[in-house]
Order: sequence, then structure tokens, then C-alpha cells
Amino acid sequence: MFKPTEKVVAALRARLDDDGLAALDAELRLRRPDLTRLLLRAAADPAPLGRDLLAAVCRAGCALLGERHPGASIEVRVPPFAAVQIGFASGPRHTRGTPPNVVEMTGETFVALATGRLAWAAADLRASGVHADEASVAFPLT
Repeated sequence: MFKPTEKVVAALRARLDDDGLAALDAELRLRRPDLTRLLLRAAADPAPLGRDLLAAVCRAGCALLGERHPGASIEVRVPPFAAVQIGFASGPRHTRGTPPNVVEMTGETFVALATGRLAWAAADLRASGVHADEASVAFPLT
């Protein structure tokens, strides 16, 4: 779940269409608003996001990855914004420290993968470990 901040809400308002703005207002009226879906929707546009919105999309996307794929066999890193440990049926069970399987990418690459604008095979990322490429099945998030 991604909690709204004033900067992120303002940046979202600047990028969303009328339907998106209505959805944003409806979400903000909730007791515990979650902007994850709206952040990914705004990120689908290839225009540059700006640092605040880029950070928000990366954090929300990593949180969503962790919810959809709980586990600790692969760590997905998006420095300096976020990191999450995820797991699939295969791979070692990791209990502390850095997992043996790590995927690291820039925020821009993460957003492009998360929105489906970029394929895993074409992405500029660093993957180490036998099972690191299994993270490809988690994308796109939308």
C-alpha cells in the first residue's frame, strides 16, 4: 500500500486525465487511501516522471511485488528508492542478509518493466544468482 504525500498527490494531479482525477479524489476520501494503482496508471505515459513521482512509483511497485510474490529467494533493488525480497516456487530459502539472487535496476527501468513498456529481455539490469531471472514472471505489474 502506498500512502499519499502532498508532493505525490500534486504530481499525480498533473499527469492524470479526468477519469484518473476522479479516481484519485475517490481514493483520497477513503480512510486508508492506496495510490498504487493510480501511480502505475500515471507511469504508463512514457513522459519523464520527476524524482518525487519516480520514487513513489518504485516504492509502490516494490510493495506490490512483495504482496504478489511473498518470499525471500530473490531481492529486487531499485536504488536509491526501494528494495523488496520476493519468492517463487523454486530457489533457496533465504533467512538473513542479502539473498544469493539479486536483480538491480534504475528507477526508470523498473517503471518501464512495471508498466509493460519494456520487456525483461531488453531491460538494462544487473542480475546475479541462478534464480534471479525468475523475477521476470512478476512483470508487468499492471
